[in-house]
Amino acid sequence: MEEERFSITLPEKVVKEFQLQEESDVTLRIDEQKILIEPTVKAAGNQMISLRWFLIPTLITSLLFFIYFFISNTTQIALVGPYSIANFILSLGVASGVISFLVFFIKGKRNQVATKSKNIYWRNFPAILLSFIVILVFSLLFFFKVIGLVFIGATFDKYTATMIFLVFVGMVNYFMIYSALSITLSKLTNLLIFVIVGGVLLAMITNRDHQWWQYNFSFLGTMEATKRWQFNVTLMFSALLMVALIDTLFVELQKAIPHSKRLTILRILLTLTALDLGAVGLFPYTETGPFQGVHNQVAGYLVYLIIILIIGIKWLLPSVSKEFLTFSYLIVAVLVVVCVLFQGMHYLSLTAFELLAFMIAFSWIVLLLQNLQKMVRNSNNIFTIKIKRQTEKLSEDSNS
Repeated sequence: MEEERFSITLPEKVVKEFQLQEESDVTLRIDEQKILIEPTVKAAGNQMISLRWFLIPTLITSLLFFIYFFISNTTQIALVGPYSIANFILSLGVASGVISFLVFFIKGKRNQVATKSKNIYWRNFPAILLSFIVILVFSLLFFFKVIGLVFIGATFDKYTATMIFLVFVGMVNYFMIYSALSITLSKLTNLLIFVIVGGVLLAMITNRDHQWWQYNFSFLGTMEATKRWQFNVTLMFSALLMVALIDTLFVELQKAIPHSKRLTILRILLTLTALDLGAVGLFPYTETGPFQGVHNQVAGYLVYLIIILIIGIKWLLPSVSKEFLTFSYLIVAVLVVVCVLFQGMHYLSLTAFELLAFMIAFSWIVLLLQNLQKMVRNSNNIFTIKIKRQTEKLSEDSNS
């Protein structure tokens, strides 16, 4: 019995992307009526490099931690507080994590390690790095705040403290290396959601004036609010991330749809929306000083930009789906109802109105960005290949 052999022709972009050579081994598998072809060597190599190299900065940083307390002749080291394990993790540990992120991002851009971050441009790198640092620091601060409440007054000898420090710094370095090698458009969107939602929640929780909601939602960023910097920094970081995401998305989109005026207009409007969001945080509300009234102006512009985007999306976005278009018009209707309930009927308070409007507008922007990501995947990462029957045949005996 003889079996026929078939060959497939891969696009040049795929060959270059995965650095395939002649006679390269790939894995072919069937998954729910789909044929998936994957490289076999890169994935294992990437995991080995991550596991091997995150230990080096961890050990070096832990050695510095031990030497510091050995020289200072400290017998007991506190878990939290000044000169504590937590304090050094937030300084030395985060610093080593940032260095690891930089090293492996550069290695990925130079094709020295397997990475998913090739489409991230250097001009967007500072905003992305700062966002990961903010997430890391906020997560550690929250964790050690809880730990400090649970283990009040806990102290350890320098050997035990060094082991605890080593474990935490190891997790920090692994997280930063993994993040540097796996940044994609979808993860940038998730990062944007995490930063803006997490930052707003943190501003609500840490505000000492527990009656802030009786004023308005934007009170969190005003001069009268305590801990106002969390809210304002959240808006500014979200703006930087949004600009980075928009830039990356539209560079890829314009490769598939070059010289599109509609896409250019949409990109300008989205970039202006992101910058305006950052300006809301940059210029907090104040009734005195040189920036009096600026906050209200930029907040008003943000509303106008969102309305223009929603109404014009049918013409600005090529091949927009009917589902997304219907949802966009539904968003407009909900915003109109919210405005009527607030201004016309005085049913909603100012806090409820601002909070609802913010959540609705932000949800729509996230859905728009996800639709743009889908367009990028469909336009740049889907290929039509030919399957060709070869003239030669292999006998069953030769394969055994």
